[in-house]
Amino acid sequence: MDYRLQRSSRKTLAVCISDGQIIVKAPNRMSIAHIEEFLAEKALWIAKKVREYNAKTAALAPVTNGTSALYHGMLLPIVPTTTAKACINGSVLYLPVKYDTQEKRDRAIANLYKKLAQAELADKLYRISASTRLSYSGFALTNARTQWGNCDGTCSIRLNWRLVMLDDELVTYVIVHELCHTAYHDHSSQFWALVQKFLPNYKAIKKRLKNFSVLTTMYR
Repeated sequence: MDYRLQRSSRKTLAVCISDGQIIVKAPNRMSIAHIEEFLAEKALWIAKKVREYNAKTAALAPVTNGTSALYHGMLLPIVPTTTAKACINGSVLYLPVKYDTQEKRDRAIANLYKKLAQAELADKLYRISASTRLSYSGFALTNARTQWGNCDGTCSIRLNWRLVMLDDELVTYVIVHELCHTAYHDHSSQFWALVQKFLPNYKAIKKRLKNFSVLTTMYR
């Protein structure tokens, strides 16, 4: 089994799947034999998680391979254009031919999405805040690799600009989730009860959101 080993001063052994790779977190002095015995015991769980990751990435293959883009939950073909800037027109994302490397194309799409996200997410956060009567102290975009959003101790909310790639239901869930953190800065039963008050089917939405986790690694 191929895996990446991360040693630290931690006392326990753990394994997780990150971007399809098996990551093992182990204490500094733990033997390789003990680590691999642990992996053997977790083999079925690891195989299941890897299969789940592969299934998610396969569904989003047109996005991850750069042939299409995702916007508001819709797949848009990426079409070369002679215009100066990337833009979305109808159901097509037009990308200038001057961006002749994947790095340049990714940067152009990222810049476009950030511009759209600044206005769209600020407006949606404001409207949901008003409807839920949950107030926040500030708003900013974030480029986080593993989070769609966060709310700090001062009730300032940061939202991942890649949320513009997702459909309205998923974006609403993320925003409601973060706004509920203005009342409860934890994931206690009271917190989840508040989320459920506004989104009775939040569990199903939360589960569906996991299918798009690979998107937070896009356009870097």
